[in-house]
Amino acid sequence: MAESLESRFASVSVKAVVIAALTLLMLWPLSRVESLVSERQTLQSQAYAVIAAGFGGSQILGAPILTVDTQDRTVQVNPTTKNTTETWSEGTPLHLLPDDVQITNQVSVEVRSKGIYSVPVYISKVIMTGVFKPEAIASLLRSNADVQVLPTRAVFQLPLSGVKYLRALTRFEVDGQSLRAGSGEVAGFSALSIPMDLKSRGELKPLAFRLELEIAGSESLHFLPLGAHTTVTASVAWPHPDFDGAFLPVARDIKPEGYSAKWEVLELNRAYPQVWRGVTVTESALMETAFGVRLFQPSNIYTQNYRAVRYGILFVAITFACFFAWEHLVRGLRLHPMQYLLVGLALATFYLLLLALSEHIGFALSYGVAAAALIALITTYIAGATNNRLAAFGIGAALAITYGILYVILLSEDYALLFGSLLLFVILAALMVATRRLDWSKIGRENAGQ
Repeated sequence: MAESLESRFASVSVKAVVIAALTLLMLWPLSRVESLVSERQTLQSQAYAVIAAGFGGSQILGAPILTVDTQDRTVQVNPTTKNTTETWSEGTPLHLLPDDVQITNQVSVEVRSKGIYSVPVYISKVIMTGVFKPEAIASLLRSNADVQVLPTRAVFQLPLSGVKYLRALTRFEVDGQSLRAGSGEVAGFSALSIPMDLKSRGELKPLAFRLELEIAGSESLHFLPLGAHTTVTASVAWPHPDFDGAFLPVARDIKPEGYSAKWEVLELNRAYPQVWRGVTVTESALMETAFGVRLFQPSNIYTQNYRAVRYGILFVAITFACFFAWEHLVRGLRLHPMQYLLVGLALATFYLLLLALSEHIGFALSYGVAAAALIALITTYIAGATNNRLAAFGIGAALAITYGILYVILLSEDYALLFGSLLLFVILAALMVATRRLDWSKIGRENAGQ
């Protein structure tokens, strides 16, 4: 029985089928590793959320909005007497945006940790200046027969997504006066608000403001271009620049220790006007014009691990194909399917080891350690299993080159598909050229006759 089983494995065709089945079998451990990567990535996201909830998440800051209450006129006609009754009811408020707005930000960054997960967080020192022009205010306060504007019921509001994460409000100066702000809401955003009596100002004049504050956050800092001309400058102490949103900076300066950027946005660049009534302009409409910076982390170990595992089955298939070819190119090199299985499990364990190590010592070093351990293990195993050290060292060298190329592919995000396709083509071409003179049917007959 043992001889019959051995003869079956000696058959080239049968062995090829067995190796193909073992390759497919390796999909299961690789899929488990991939699931583990997703699980760890979820835990990382939960850690990010916990830190963001305590320190501050993504922050959005806009220029002040001047809101004025209105009353609507309603005329009712008595059908019997034909007399009319005029009543005034609470109307929807009017909103006015400022003209020139300048915002400067000094963003300091530090890294907070929860368990093994690290999250960059920031504190942004903001100075905001601007003005509402007198002609715009006059137009806002102009009543008509159906709508009466109430200048004594105005509110100056600064939209801010996370008022609870406001660290300091060192200056809130409006119309030349230092005022104490309270909480409010405007256009779907929470806001810092102060009531104003525009009527008591007397002669119309520019309404200037200067605000100085500190906000804490993580992940991103965005701005809303609410001025007719909005200028934003930001200096960020973080070495990895990432600009996103509706507008890109018109100027930027990137240095190893950090970067700075400048944006300029006009009223003509956005879809909403300087003045609107009620809910004509929604929160989503404002968010579509948000722009700013994001604390980009280039070494996301879970993304890199996930991409590495996706190449796992390809490398198992390539390794098995190379072993199968070497069996018939190198005299005295014969492997049993069980040995193929053990090698396949070692290849799958590489990705598990890579994931575990990268959470503590970084992806690059982890990849080197895991690849070195895998190559040493397979080389030692093949040398002992075949009693052919020269062939074993050749296999080890080939694996080292292959995993070196895989690392290059993982780093080359934009060209990963191209490099991966070229690698597969080169290896397949090398196998075809190396075995082009082999008579597989003859090998099968020789093995069957042994």
